[in-house]
Amino acid sequence: MDVVPGTHASSTFMAYLAFNKYVLDTPLYREISRILDEDMRLSRMTLTNWLEKGSFHINKLIGFLKECCLEKDSVINCDETWCKVKVKSAYRKRYIWCLVNKAEKIVIYCYEDGSRGHDVLRHILGDHGIKALQSDGYNVYMYLDDNLTDIEHVCCMAHARAKFKYALEQGGDLDAAFFLDCMGELYVLEAEYEHGRLSPEQIKTCRNNLKTKEIIIRLRSKLDALLSDDHPPRGELMEKALRYLKAFWTQLFAYTHDGSYTIDNSIAERFIRPLAGERKNSLFFGSGKMASVSAAYHTIISTCKMQGVPVLQYLKEFFKQIVIGCTDYENLLPMTIGLNNNKY
Repeated sequence: MDVVPGTHASSTFMAYLAFNKYVLDTPLYREISRILDEDMRLSRMTLTNWLEKGSFHINKLIGFLKECCLEKDSVINCDETWCKVKVKSAYRKRYIWCLVNKAEKIVIYCYEDGSRGHDVLRHILGDHGIKALQSDGYNVYMYLDDNLTDIEHVCCMAHARAKFKYALEQGGDLDAAFFLDCMGELYVLEAEYEHGRLSPEQIKTCRNNLKTKEIIIRLRSKLDALLSDDHPPRGELMEKALRYLKAFWTQLFAYTHDGSYTIDNSIAERFIRPLAGERKNSLFFGSGKMASVSAAYHTIISTCKMQGVPVLQYLKEFFKQIVIGCTDYENLLPMTIGLNNNKY
């Protein structure tokens, strides 16, 4: 059996192909085996071409999503991960960026030629005028502090905490336990705010009360004492943890400035995981173009998850509308296509 492009059967097939490839992480060679079991004759190149053509229409959606994601005064969580891309017969390490707008429930992935430099970050953010960007301590993000002064840079407390955890468990430095305990107290407070469903204004007030300030003062006092000139030498892991905490102190506690900020960057890291799964199962991209195709599909899939829209159901409806000639992309977004939302 052959699948004829432009038919209802082809739209359903396209939806399952995209779902299997980018949600179930099924490599194309396994997809071909499944297709052969259903008496269909399609080559790997044909499947690749279908995915690429489908991404053409999905990219029409991404323009609308990006404008909404990066609207003025938005708070964005950002992370990036590596992938392997075939470039001129050699496999090179490249990067895909992930931006999450928790308030608007939108996730955007950008390949941007695989670069990890600050020019990419500048190009992604453009002149949208977002309020804040939260990230880890990778030095590219320090570009925000040096050049984009209108954007508040918020660092991830979980990264700082992880360094002290390594210092305790692998380096055996008992002083690390003090920092872990204090950071744990801050996380307990954040859980209380979430459980109490406090408004951003209420959260900001709580984050600046005496209880929180006392914990932060204890952290700073211990940090300064351990980094003083007369303190005995310490292990390499503890030294790195202390230097990291000192270097990013302002950005780590910038989350107390606004109740809509989060204490860590876990939401962006959660949406990076599908890319790690794809990397494990498919190993590499045959070209930068296919890396961009992957970023496009993951954008719409992750946004569906944020919006509570069933991914497969959405893909079926989207490609069905494309097949019948609908080009009203603004009304084909996960939040406008008319599907029922489930709680995410």
